Amino acid sequence: MKRNPIILVIASSGGHLTQAMCATSTVELDLVLVTNKNMLEGSRFKRIHTIRDTQSNALIHAMNVFTAARILRKEKPQALFSTGGPICLPFALLAKLTGTRFVFLDTMSRVTELSNSGKLINKFGLADSFLCQWQETANKYSGAEYHGQAFDLGDNGYQ
Repeated sequence: MKRNPIILVIASSGGHLTQAMCATSTVELDLVLVTNKNMLEGSRFKRIHTIRDTQSNALIHAMNVFTAARILRKEKPQALFSTGGPICLPFALLAKLTGTRFVFLDTMSRVTELSNSGKLINKFGLADSFLCQWQETANKYSGAEYHGQAFDLGDNGYQ
């Protein structure tokens, strides 16, 4: 029996996860989520994996590389998609090393410059597609693209 293609969605809880859910809301493939806190019940994700949260702890980042490798080996995703948070860094590195397609959408809250994760991913060329949600930000960084925002901000003139 052939397995449906899986897209691994990696997003820290909170705003990153909200944006990832909005950006993938019309995707009709099997989505598997990796996040730092699983607070989703009855979600549309086929499975949910948790990974240790980190900001700048190098030891946890190193341990997360092994966790990410285990998740990638288990899920065998066709591609990875992330809206950020430091938990995406081990996945970005492993995607680059294994040739797995990695798409990064920098957080909408970064209006004038990239997030810290975005800066690292962009600097080291870890993403096959690097997307910004603000045209001005995309214009400032080599390789960044703008295709719109992950969700509508309503009547604030930012549609």
